[in-house]
Amino acid sequence: MKSKIVIDIRMLNHSGISNYIDNTVFEIVNHYRKSNFVLLINPKSNYSFFLEKLVFNNYKIIYINSSIYSLKEQFEIYFKLLQYRIDIFWSPHYIIPIFLRTKILVTIHDVWHLADNSSNKLLKRIYAKIIFFFIGFKKSNIIAISNFTKNEILKYTNIRTNISVIKHGLEQKWISTKSYKLNYDILYVGNIRSHKNINKLIHSFLNMGLKNSKLLLIGKNNNYINENFYDKMNIEFAGEINQNNLIHYYNNARLLVLPSSYEGFGFTPLEAMACECPVLVSDISPLKEVCKDGVFYFNLNVENDLKNKILYLIENEKVCDELLLKGKKVINEYNWSKTVNETIKKIDKLL
Repeated sequence: MKSKIVIDIRMLNHSGISNYIDNTVFEIVNHYRKSNFVLLINPKSNYSFFLEKLVFNNYKIIYINSSIYSLKEQFEIYFKLLQYRIDIFWSPHYIIPIFLRTKILVTIHDVWHLADNSSNKLLKRIYAKIIFFFIGFKKSNIIAISNFTKNEILKYTNIRTNISVIKHGLEQKWISTKSYKLNYDILYVGNIRSHKNINKLIHSFLNMGLKNSKLLLIGKNNNYINENFYDKMNIEFAGEINQNNLIHYYNNARLLVLPSSYEGFGFTPLEAMACECPVLVSDISPLKEVCKDGVFYFNLNVENDLKNKILYLIENEKVCDELLLKGKKVINEYNWSKTVNETIKKIDKLL
């Protein structure tokens, strides 16, 4: 009898997680051509670009109308899958179906919803605690995308076993088309949230008084920052853009800055390195693990260190050139084929 694998791909359009889903799931489905797949999809999103990459007609789509991070999604997923004999349920995010009785594979990118103590995130934190309790209770098999994330799971949950570290990859399309030395703009790429420290970056940029530079902020804002307040201050909020346009931004930036206080992995420094754009990041553990010596670091806890390091890199092209040489070696460590192959080994053991 053919095995049946359910994969929740509803977050295909959600920033970094979408990158992971887009580069792993279709390879998994194509690899297990003799298995039957059920793909959980959000009916409000467009998945055609993803489905076109599936070679074999070995999948069925089920639409989940409930919102992610809602109790309602738990009941809807359970009742819509009740008719199937499921061998594995794989969630490429930490949300698992707590009522479903089957083997669970879950990819955990970070545990920010557990670590974030913001009062306005209380409900998400409670929901995350419930889900992580059941991840452990069901003895789920876990893929952590970095050693940092694995350690965070150990820190914030009672889960101690079945955790494998399988790191992300990097697409070949990130290439250099223009020397950073011809550019003047400072770039940030990522959603604008509290732990990304965008206010700190904006404050540092304004205090530098760089007349020929702009600060370009790429990513969803969600009204976290009042964009109108910074009108005519050489600060541009570009919003969400596709990856082809993002390559253009990397190649037209003097420097990429990622000032986060929390990350699970950090795609954007690797993408910038591949485009030969110098990178400055905060000196937090996950970024040190992923970026190694291919980027320059600043201390989040030292006043004006972000501003001083930006100015230092702008004024020292020799240092930037050295970073780019080291960065070329770093990015060679990240390959989606390796990620997929290690994931297949994990699934094989479950089957």
